[in-house]
Amino acid sequence: MNMIKMDTSVDSILSQAQKRIDELQLVIDFLQKQLEKAPEGVLYGTSSHSQLQWQRIVGAKRFYLSGEKPKLIKALAQKKYNTLLLEDFKRQRSALDKLIKSYVPQNGEKTFMSMGERWRKQIVPLNIPDSEYADLWLSLRYKGKSIENTGLLTAKGECVRSKSEIIIADVLNSLGVPYRYEFPHKLKNMDSSRCIEVYPDFTCLNVHSRKEFVWEHFGLMDDADYAQNAVVKMEMYQNCGYFLGDNLIFTMETHEKPLNSQIVRKLAEKYLI
Repeated sequence: MNMIKMDTSVDSILSQAQKRIDELQLVIDFLQKQLEKAPEGVLYGTSSHSQLQWQRIVGAKRFYLSGEKPKLIKALAQKKYNTLLLEDFKRQRSALDKLIKSYVPQNGEKTFMSMGERWRKQIVPLNIPDSEYADLWLSLRYKGKSIENTGLLTAKGECVRSKSEIIIADVLNSLGVPYRYEFPHKLKNMDSSRCIEVYPDFTCLNVHSRKEFVWEHFGLMDDADYAQNAVVKMEMYQNCGYFLGDNLIFTMETHEKPLNSQIVRKLAEKYLI
């Protein structure tokens, strides 16, 4: 049986759909109030001799609007826009209402329990334990950045680039946090289709939430050029949807203020346990 990489313990689709419904309803209520205050009639635009002429239709009557009534033209144009927008948001709301009514999230337990006891004794239910999920996550093969033999080894025997990385790796290991060292990520800029490949120091897994965090360590922050590059890197992560405490962790140090292992442990315990 092929294992699908999915989280069977948490299903947030309904909560996200309800949140979107609440947001849509606020906009729908606002647009309806705006339309109630809008002037009577509908605005139409017609071209005549390469010029746009505005017409206001009220019932069966049609009125031509001259340039002397810019406020009325703007108000009727806004009314048409708000009307179209209201229809679109109502369609979205209706689609999400149908989703909530028809979608029943489950992790497979209901299906398992619906089968007779004799059947259940022959079946292994789909419920990936945390330990097995972590093993599957760690088993992924990847090619990180090439690294020379620095002589700096973690408790797991991995060769890393600095003593600070040993501290982070060993704290993660001591807490049982699965991690990948310099795992390649292809980040897509939220403002464009351009992809950026990066190799963050650590990619960590919160086993209980099944959520990944990128952990970057900036070790030479008293060097002006290095610090500038660190700022650029942090902005890059934010532009690609990575935010501190959500899916990104960072630590830093200078020569006079080395990495504090207790801070590393607190960060790991807060976000990764």
